[in-house]
Amino acid sequence: MESIQRLKSQLRETEEQVQKAAQAGLDLLNQQMDLQNRLDEQRVEMTNMKLTTLTCLI
Repeated sequence: MESIQRLKSQLRETEEQVQKAAQAGLDLLNQQMDLQNRLDEQRVEMTNMKLTTLTCLI
């Protein structure tokens, strides 16, 4: 009986660790998406700056 309780406790701890790892993975994915969005915004700004510069030169 004691071994069953110990196994249940280990299972609960493992499930908590899996949940924390999954949340950490989601957090990293969200950070990556935020960085990608910022990079895309900066790329658009740089492209617009180049177009403005080229237009002024023409």
